[in-house]
Amino acid sequence: IPPWHLRPRSSPMPESTPAVVKTIRSCDSAVDASNWAAFFANNHSLALPENSAHILEVQADVHSTAFLRWAFKAAEGTSYIRLKVTYSEGYELEPRSYPFFRSKADRLDASVGHIIGPYDEVTFDLPDTETVVYEPFWFRTFRLLKIEINVGPKPIELVSFDATQVNYPMALKASWKEPGDAHSEQIWDVSIRTMRNCMFDGYSDCPFYEQLQ
Repeated sequence: IPPWHLRPRSSPMPESTPAVVKTIRSCDSAVDASNWAAFFANNHSLALPENSAHILEVQADVHSTAFLRWAFKAAEGTSYIRLKVTYSEGYELEPRSYPFFRSKADRLDASVGHIIGPYDEVTFDLPDTETVVYEPFWFRTFRLLKIEINVGPKPIELVSFDATQVNYPMALKASWKEPGDAHSEQIWDVSIRTMRNCMFDGYSDCPFYEQLQ
């Protein structure tokens, strides 16, 4: 429709890869932690009892900028579910003033830290046997997820969870390994991952902190 003419995009299509989220760091649930681990590792469906509450802390293999997708289904009649997911790049020490003046030490040390960050909080009505899907519009930035689920008067089935990393494609044409430096390859990997996590249709200086604004 004039004056807007459709043209082929000049930039290549983004690349997408699975973001691996499977390590259970903490589990306060009526369902055994091993069953939660199987759900995240193998995407097996998981039955959650009626009127139950579940709080988990789950760790991704690496820091990720991923689109998330959850699927739920009422198992034995109409029910509902409340879901809250908090996203963090690491465990943080007690902040002096949130969201500024943040304090961190070992970002994977849960014994002295808290998961603090932006969150999604939603409530779904689940009609009998109907699958309901929740997928936030924009990507989320995280290394750790704090997942809080409250189930209504009938049991529900947690059908699936998917995290998909989507970024501007980048063909690596180099590598770096310094003889005698045991950490050089790891430094290279972290550097490439940091750059990839900031590459979308444009560059984002720091996706996690930009999403705090």
